Order: sequence, then structure tokens, then C-alpha cells
Amino acid sequence: MITASELWLYPVKSLRGFRVTTALLTPLGFEWDRHWMLIDEKGKFLTQRKIPQMILINTQLTATHLVLSKAGMDDCQIPLSYPSQTTSRTASIWKDSCEVVFEKESVNTWLQGALNIKKAIFMVRMKQGSQRSQSKAHLLGDKTHTHFADAAPFLVANNASLALLNATLSDKALSPVSMEQFRPNIIIDGVDAFEEHRIAQLTHQDYRLTFCYPCQRCIMPTIHLESAIPHPQQEPFKSLMAINTMPDESKAPAFGENAILNAGEGKMINTGDTLSDTAHA
Repeated sequence: MITASELWLYPVKSLRGFRVTTALLTPLGFEWDRHWMLIDEKGKFLTQRKIPQMILINTQLTATHLVLSKAGMDDCQIPLSYPSQTTSRTASIWKDSCEVVFEKESVNTWLQGALNIKKAIFMVRMKQGSQRSQSKAHLLGDKTHTHFADAAPFLVANNASLALLNATLSDKALSPVSMEQFRPNIIIDGVDAFEEHRIAQLTHQDYRLTFCYPCQRCIMPTIHLESAIPHPQQEPFKSLMAINTMPDESKAPAFGENAILNAGEGKMINTGDTLSDTAHA
């Protein structure tokens, strides 16, 4: 029996996420997931790959606000409602582009202080009515779009795969890693390690998810959640590369599956949901 054991939401791309017990399913991903992101003055997206200390900023949602917090600082509250000003610009995420609108300058000032950087950074969200271009239609389908996730609307990870990875790290006398370092939306139980790559679809009576392709991992899981310091031995990247790689790419570690919603728009996914799987032909 496969179950959805945990659900995670990341309102701001590359900032800390949090666990939820239920989430609204949309074709773009969970409601509010990767709804905001940070960009530089050229409009290029910013992540922990460039600014590791982004992981030290916590996020939370209330009924009316996104709340950013960091130890030693007052919270920064951002209304969920769209900014009243309409100034927009083009921003880029990998090979994709979209039109975005800016949050208040006070938010950017708070972020500069929290990240301890002097260069200009801006917090943005998608302009209303805008749609992000899509560079991976051959993998995700030409009707699939997201807000600011790297690629797919959903990332599904498997607890058994994490257990095997941590066993590999233990054999090297290295500390275990947390699932949070891989930033999945849905964590499943009931599947053997890395067997998620053989699943074509996960189905619940209210919704259906299709697995499109494995998620190739970068250096982000090497960044310590509490210190923001990358692991000096590039772990768990190296250990993962030894036990699970992308198809036909022996030097590209894979963890989790990029997924899209095929049925169930507007339905809720809940922790503990029982799922049935269909394997690839």
C-alpha cells in the first residue's frame, strides 16, 4: 500500500519550506507553492546555488499574509493579495521567462539584511494573467506550466530511497541527510528504494499524478539546513551519484520524480491518502 506520508509547501523559491497536512491541487502545483521568488537587478532568478544562506529564512502562511522570519530579526509580512502597483518586468528561470511584479521595497530591504548582502535583490510574483514560458514540453507536455518551480509542478520523493541513501552515508561514517534538503512536495511510503522511477501514475479517488521523469539533483542538498554551509565533501551528492543516476547519465544523481496533475484540479491532497500505482509499460 502506498501512502502520502508528508506534504511540503515552499511559498518562496529556495527559502525554507514547511510541512502541511493538506494542500489544494492545481495544475501549477500546490496552491501558493513557489508563488514568489527572488531576482537580481538583471531579472535572473536567485537560489541557494548562488546564495546558500537563503535556507536560513523561514516561511509561513496565514489567512492573509506570507510571513518571512529569521532568528534575531523582526518578521516580514507580505499580503497575499496582489500589490496595488502594476510595474512589471521580464524575469528568467533557467531557459524560461515570464512577466513578474515587485513586492514593496521594504521587503527587499528586509531580505538584504537577512541575507547579509549589499547587492540589489527583489522579491517578485507572477504578473496576473501572465504565463511562464515552458522549455520542457517534450517531458512535461505542452499544456504544463508552473509558477517558479525549477521544472515540474510537483516533486514526489520516496522515504525508502532516503533510507538507502542514508545507509550509504552511514557506511562512510557520514551524518544522515534530511528529506527536507531535497525539497519535495509529496513524500510517499510503501515503495522500495528508487522504485518510484518505475511508476507511471499515482491515483487517488480524487486525483491522479503522472510521473514524467526523474529529478536530477544539483548541489543544493549538500547545503546544511541550519548553518547554510555546503558539505566539504559534496555529500550527499557523491553518494547519491554512486547509487542512483539519471537515465543514461552516470554522473548525474537522481532523487525523486517530477510529476504533473492529470485529474483532480481543485481537490485536496491529505497526509495519509492511500494511492494506487501504475507502472511504466
